[in-house]
Amino acid sequence: MKKIFIISLLTLAFIATSCDSLLDINSNPNYPTATTTDLALSSGEVFVTSAVGGDLQLMGSIWSQFYAQHTGSNQYTNIDSYNLPNSNSYVTRSWSLFYSGALPDLETASTLAAKDSEWSLWFIAESLKAFSYHVLVDFYGEIPFSEALKGVDKLDPKYDGGKDVNVGILAILDAAIAKQADAKTANAGISTTRAKSDLILNGDIDKWIKFAKTLKLKILLRDYTANKAAITALLAEGDLLTSDVAFTKFADVENNSNPLYENDRRKLNTPNNLRASSTLIKFLNANSDPRVAAFFEKNTAGNYVGLPQGGYTLGTAWTTLSSRALLAATDPVYLMSAAESYFLQAECYALDNNSVQAKAKYELGVTAAFTRWGLGTSAAAFIATGGAYAFNTTSVQTMKESIWRQKWIAAARSQGWDSFFEINRTGYPVYGTVTSETTGYVVGNLAPSINSVLPAGEFPRRLIYPKSSTDYNPNAPVSVPTQTKMWWHK
Repeated sequence: MKKIFIISLLTLAFIATSCDSLLDINSNPNYPTATTTDLALSSGEVFVTSAVGGDLQLMGSIWSQFYAQHTGSNQYTNIDSYNLPNSNSYVTRSWSLFYSGALPDLETASTLAAKDSEWSLWFIAESLKAFSYHVLVDFYGEIPFSEALKGVDKLDPKYDGGKDVNVGILAILDAAIAKQADAKTANAGISTTRAKSDLILNGDIDKWIKFAKTLKLKILLRDYTANKAAITALLAEGDLLTSDVAFTKFADVENNSNPLYENDRRKLNTPNNLRASSTLIKFLNANSDPRVAAFFEKNTAGNYVGLPQGGYTLGTAWTTLSSRALLAATDPVYLMSAAESYFLQAECYALDNNSVQAKAKYELGVTAAFTRWGLGTSAAAFIATGGAYAFNTTSVQTMKESIWRQKWIAAARSQGWDSFFEINRTGYPVYGTVTSETTGYVVGNLAPSINSVLPAGEFPRRLIYPKSSTDYNPNAPVSVPTQTKMWWHK
């Protein structure tokens, strides 16, 4: 089997189009003697994209039960069985991409931009730092935060608790949002060429401001009761995302494609590892949801059929029966999406028992999720009265369940990493007790993995700390089991 690769620094080939010095064959472009705000920002964005769109997207998609490991191969059996030791590459690589790549580069970009009063580039770097810490703390729990990014001055940073890290993330976002006017002013003076150092949004500072505010709303929602006043203020302001924030500069060229596609379809000795999980596909089929064709291929009989979660030992009968997951070299890597933004807002209104606004935002979210796959006109029938996805306003709980269900489906082939967070936060879809092929299985419930190494009834809730950190940092806490809940989990 070939070694799995990530795009990481190889994707910096994109940057070469605007940085002629990188083409100097007499110097190593991976180790420049000096850096610039532009280069540091671009590099930081590439690292974030590699981490979120690669291993974390893979693990999140399997643990959200969008995908299952195929019976005819064995690349992801450890993920599908929840058996990831601290030396596993999926655990260590994601950590390293953030702490050795994204965060140092973004800190450099932020420092250099502030020095030159380039507040638009500073705003982008700070927003992405907040996002990076958000992903880390929600996957790993306690993480280096207050003593991180100090280089040789602090090689053994302490690990801060999850609540404290979220307070710190909100502080980063608040400081950035406080300078939004300066960022807009500074952006007007940034040349088109320099704006392109932002590989995600091409220097669209208005959208970055919406991103920061929507990310703030997302984190505040970890504790709605404590943060209700701040949430209400954000909703009243209304300056939240209505479009996607995603890295789209991929090409169907080796090392320049979507990282999950690159790893799964191009680098392995078989392209058949990822199959449809029967958990998702049974629900889509039961509701005649046309998005099934955007997520999966038909099997050899011309049907959409899922493999039971963890069913990689079920034998050859399933080899051609299950549908393969659809992936493309140019699939975007989503940091946040319009659908996610609308669903977050809908949940806030539902918690306030404002069914009118909750319904309006919910329907915008469902429509955005369908539109992503060119199916926007199909959404109307699903959300209409009597439709399969009509908003249930019976109670606060039914409203939340409507929102959470559609948020789960919307994350397929786009935000599997985030869906894993949301399942843990909400407890929805419900954790079932029987496999999807067992009598009594409720369509739409998560099913226990057939080969799970966890105790009965348990599902993964976090990644354990990588051996690369626990072996060399005396301040690293003792790892807790994968199924241990975090403070904000349901």
